[in-house]
Order: sequence, then structure tokens, then C-alpha cells
Amino acid sequence: MENNKLIIEEDGKEKEYRVLLNVEDVEGKNFVVYTEDEIKDGEVLCYAATYTMEGDKPKLKSIKEDKDWEFVRDLINSLQNEGE
Repeated sequence: MENNKLIIEEDGKEKEYRVLLNVEDVEGKNFVVYTEDEIKDGEVLCYAATYTMEGDKPKLKSIKEDKDWEFVRDLINSLQNEGE
């Protein structure tokens, strides 16, 4: 994830996303929030995942635990409130 870019290989093709947040929680778990800047119903679609580094590339994993979703949601909400 260099220069706020995340490249993910999907179906044998590389797809580039813009990283909005890259943060580590108090337990040492890494989270990334990213987007293609696609707008749906007036909102920018964002995606979130946990990740580990494999060499110099992140390996994304789906967020499965409610506490992890709450962490990401609260973080995004606090940043949105700062911008208002």
C-alpha cells in the first residue's frame, strides 16, 4: 500500500483502489478502508478489511467479528464528524 494505493488481484486482473484509512487497533490487528470512488445513492462506496503483510504485499481478510466492524464504523464516524 504505497502512495495511498491498494492493488488487488481479482480474476487474474489487477484492480487499483484508493486507501482512505490504514490503521492498527490496540490489539495489533491491521485494518484498511479503501474505495474505487464509485458513488451509489449519493454516497461513495467504501470497503474494509483486515490484513497481514506477506513480504511487501498486504493479504486482505474479510472482517468477521462484530467488535472489528464496530471499531471500523466508529473510526469512520469520528472522522466524518471532524470534517463537518
